[in-house]
Order: sequence, then C-alpha cells, then structure tokens
Amino acid sequence: MTATLDEGLFDYLTHRAGLAALIGTRIHPDYFSEDEDLPQFAYSSRTTAPRTRNKGRRRCARQFTDSDIWADTAAEAVAVMKQLCAALDGYRGSSSRTSPIVGVFFDGAGRSRTQHADIQRFNAISRFITRRNWT
Repeated sequence: MTATLDEGLFDYLTHRAGLAALIGTRIHPDYFSEDEDLPQFAYSSRTTAPRTRNKGRRRCARQFTDSDIWADTAAEAVAVMKQLCAALDGYRGSSSRTSPIVGVFFDGAGRSRTQHADIQRFNAISRFITRRNWT
C-alpha cells in the first residue's frame, strides 16, 4: 500500500509505459541524482490550505507540482515532458492514506539549454495544479 503522496506519484509514473520507457525509475522528489543517467525527472510540491469564504471553508486544497526534466538532447527533454503531461493532465483518483484527488491540471511549461564547459544539457520544466479534497 502507498503511504505518502510522493510514493503514490512515483508508483503511478513508473507504471506508465511511455514514461517508464524514457526514464525508468529516475523520478525523484526535490532533487535528482548526479550518479544516474539522463533523462531524469525531479519534482517539488507545495500545498495551499483551503480558503475560507462567506459560506464557510472550502473543502478543496490546491497543490502545485513543479517538474524539472534534464536530458542529453532537447528532443528527449520534450518527449519526457509530453509523456508526463499525458500521464498527469486530467488525472482523478486517490492513493491509500491520502485525500482524494479531484483533478490534476497542466499549468504551463518551458525549456532551456545549459552548457558547462564541454557538457551540454537540456531542461524542460512544467507545472501541474492538483485539487484535492481537504480532510
């Protein structure tokens, strides 16, 4: 059984055939490993508490998840980002011991190239908004 949202996300993404073919299990919360091959995907999340309204407290919280994808080529970085979008955009459901996910929505993307000495890396970033029932 899944104990945390991070474990649930890892489990869900590593079982998506298109994404797993590109990055396998190289999915990390916050930072990625310098010891693993590229492409890799790291994500960070922050949650906002529901706002209080005139009619009372909202029952839905928002979580922002930023992804950071690094690859050897721009095509690889974009391919991983597209598979990530296909896996998450529109997702609804829940994992055990976490509040139900009302929906995950793609919120934007960008890409860049970084060059250090003789090493050239490509980066793709994206943001997802997750709406969860507040418990």
